[in-house]
Amino acid sequence: MDSRDTHETLAPTYVPMDGARLLVLAPVLALEGLDPRTEIRGPALALDDGPEDDADALGPMQFDDPAQLVLEPPGARFAAAGTMTLDEDAPASDEVPPPAAGNAPAADELDVARPVDSAGAIAREGVVVTAEPAPPPAPDPAQILYQEARAAADGGRRDEAKRLYRELLGLRPAHVGARNNLALLLDAEGNHQGALAELDRALEIEPDNATLLVNRGTLLGATGRFAAAEHDLKKVLRLEPAHADALYNLGVVMSKKGLWGEAVPHLKRAVELDPERGAAHYYLGEALNHVDDLYGALAAYQRAAELQPDNPRALYGLGIIYDRLSRPDDAAQMYRRSREVGRR
Repeated sequence: MDSRDTHETLAPTYVPMDGARLLVLAPVLALEGLDPRTEIRGPALALDDGPEDDADALGPMQFDDPAQLVLEPPGARFAAAGTMTLDEDAPASDEVPPPAAGNAPAADELDVARPVDSAGAIAREGVVVTAEPAPPPAPDPAQILYQEARAAADGGRRDEAKRLYRELLGLRPAHVGARNNLALLLDAEGNHQGALAELDRALEIEPDNATLLVNRGTLLGATGRFAAAEHDLKKVLRLEPAHADALYNLGVVMSKKGLWGEAVPHLKRAVELDPERGAAHYYLGEALNHVDDLYGALAAYQRAAELQPDNPRALYGLGIIYDRLSRPDDAAQMYRRSREVGRR
């Protein structure tokens, strides 16, 4: 029988290991063929060749079998300075005695990085403590007022909607949507100057807002300020060349200025982008009639009458085109229908 088989099962022998920051115990187990107390000479570990004063570097360690190093050896206790020291009286067993009463640091003296799991919980001494969820954000009072104002306007309660928009603007003067919608309500009741004032303030905040520019350009055109209206609408088209509302309104402005030839391309492009807009077909018929494109005008008026059967002007325009095409009976019929629709 091999002499090694006569050995009893050996418990680890613990030897002190003095590192850069802490002193720990390293158990040294018997290697095959060696007495457990046989010394293994020479450096056991060298992972970093950096300077000796590098606190994070692991340098040569003059101790037995580094593979057996443990970070919480039996018999260790915290010193007052927070380092780990040897308890010379501790038994060489697998049980860790509790820290001595006078040597354990207070909890608030420890600077320990605690792991956080994926759910935001903190692991502490084997116990997972779930962090309290963050409270939901408080509702934005301005947004609540905005939704209430829109609901009031949609329900036909215009005075309530105006009051709510003004209350919102008292809280949030830079709320562009509230200023725009308030301007629309003011315009609808005939307060064009009040509407323009709100749009002016909104455009001071967002000078390139296409919706604001179209609304102000339309309102300026409706009040006869054609040059200013043209300026706003052309600015929109520089920003967004395919803006159907800007094209339509610019065509209307050109028509009101008597620039029929300039109105035609804007209105043609507007009906291409928005073929269901009856008013655009009507103004296109007007412009084409004035540039003597009679058949183009006839088609535009007819489409306008289909989309807006209660528009007497589209029917009257058809009567004019039929007269110019020497179709008096058709013209008389369109004039009669125009009068009937106008009386409704």
